[in-house]
Amino acid sequence: MAVTSLSEVRATVSMDFTTTPHRLAYHQIMLIGSGSGHFTIDSTRYSCRVGSLLWIRPNQVIQFASVTNMDARLVMFTETFPLRLRAQMGMLDDSLRPCHWQLRDDELARFQRVLALIQEEFERPDQGLGEDILKHLLAVALMHIDQMCRSQHNDHREADTPSGENGELFLRFRRELESSYRATRLVEDYAAALNCTPRTLSRACRIVAGSSTKDLIDARVALEAKRLLVHTDLPVGTIARQLGFTEVTNFGKFFVRRVNVPPGAFRRGDDSPN
Repeated sequence: MAVTSLSEVRATVSMDFTTTPHRLAYHQIMLIGSGSGHFTIDSTRYSCRVGSLLWIRPNQVIQFASVTNMDARLVMFTETFPLRLRAQMGMLDDSLRPCHWQLRDDELARFQRVLALIQEEFERPDQGLGEDILKHLLAVALMHIDQMCRSQHNDHREADTPSGENGELFLRFRRELESSYRATRLVEDYAAALNCTPRTLSRACRIVAGSSTKDLIDARVALEAKRLLVHTDLPVGTIARQLGFTEVTNFGKFFVRRVNVPPGAFRRGDDSPN
């Protein structure tokens, strides 16, 4: 885990943040403290100003969309660092969840207090319990984000997410999806891997995520397709094969159905539909 600022990162990293899309191998929480600008996460552009909070998850493609005078407090941590949280905290490993919020004044004040405690503990000489304290403080920060997300989106479904069988099955599905989305998009394959029926898996996905199993699978494949189109120079045919499509035309139809533009147009930044 590390705590720093955007200005400190700019001073130590040679990468041109204003023009270079890049991926991080770790989680990064960013709270804008001054300035304004635009920031892109997985091809979605967000307008940022004081009080904007962003959660960048591992492997998301990020880029500053324009020259910016923004500065921000950054909290960075690996996937294995946080404490184990309850099922509805699947935000931790779910790149399909929200990643940008504009905090109200009261939310900003509360979250700044939490970040101040994290910063203070991070800078304090470790007397034996420093890592444990940081893990607990990070858990507080993540639960604050979860609470603000549900509040701002009026999403009572997430607030009522069960931590029992449905919640556990959904988290197992999310992990299986991350490891298998390149190999299969069939609901039956995921149900078999999780030793349950497709109907049971569908019920868990509906209750926890409000979406069908198939929609979650296709959304994850489409997300990776967008990342590869933006972040690499791989030919569209190669990307199609990497994502399990035997025919590039089938991949093209899938991408248009999910994103509303052909893969080539998306890579060029042309948002107009077919």
